[in-house]
Amino acid sequence: MWRRYRQELGPEHDFEDPLGPPLLWPDGRHVAANGRGRIFLWDLATGACSRVLQSSAICRDGDPSFRLACEPVLGRVLEAHKLRDFAVWDSVEWRRIQTFAGHGEPVQAATFVTDDRILSISGDSTAQLWDAWTGERLRMLDTPPLYALAKKPASGHVAVCGSGGAVIVLDGPTLDVRASFHLPMVAARHGPLSEERKRQVGIVWNRPSNTLQALAWHPDGEHLICGAWDFVPRMFHSGTGRVVREWHGHSHWVDAVAVEPSRGLLVTGSSDGTVRVWSLHSTECLAVHDVGHANVEGLLLHDGAIYVTCQGELLVIPLPAE
Repeated sequence: MWRRYRQELGPEHDFEDPLGPPLLWPDGRHVAANGRGRIFLWDLATGACSRVLQSSAICRDGDPSFRLACEPVLGRVLEAHKLRDFAVWDSVEWRRIQTFAGHGEPVQAATFVTDDRILSISGDSTAQLWDAWTGERLRMLDTPPLYALAKKPASGHVAVCGSGGAVIVLDGPTLDVRASFHLPMVAARHGPLSEERKRQVGIVWNRPSNTLQALAWHPDGEHLICGAWDFVPRMFHSGTGRVVREWHGHSHWVDAVAVEPSRGLLVTGSSDGTVRVWSLHSTECLAVHDVGHANVEGLLLHDGAIYVTCQGELLVIPLPAE
């Protein structure tokens, strides 16, 4: 059975914030998503929106573009700051620890690569490395415009991706390039986009492109999986870019990917209004969930469920039974 978690803004608000991708909060008891200068926390046990935190983010065009990230050992959270910067917050006291200024466009994502270093990416065509405590910029790397990153588990490597099919694998603590390549655009095989979804998507409903918008590491640590605006998520080698698997079926941009390694599942979210569950080891589609709107912002897999932000809602969808 699906569950729907609503925002709690108080009686003075008669509208809901659009939400960014969901995040498991450092305390492990809440799931969070950022809105317009706010972060909403839902209790995993009850589904109640138990806390609303004020942030310093300013959202261009009203929608949050920064993907929340955390470092659970010290309970630190990364969130956008003003329009083009980002900040580290203490998740318990909700106190801003440090801010980071230097990007020329809004920061899309950031991650702790060590306890004291942070890597950030932006559409300004740079990746930047920072001292987590002082806010000093340590290094800047020229890149294509970047929109997603994925930190390799138990490793200092971070993969980033963006426009033109660009993928770069970096040594996170130094920003040294380990691999760099461009994935070719794919001719997608899919059914027609419904008239309602065309209306929701707008004038870009028939415009595939070679932009990579989402990224995750395969459990083998050698391959990556991307979500792309050519409608086709695919798996490729992190050192060579050789594509080894494609999952066809989405009829618009794939903006979110997540991997469930213990069960060998891939979950993808698309502006065609669906969340799809696939076998990680084949091209089989195991489930298709229509979430009711094209605005699918992100996915989180936790405790046998898919947490999906769509419009102003957090939806909880059970994974297929084993």
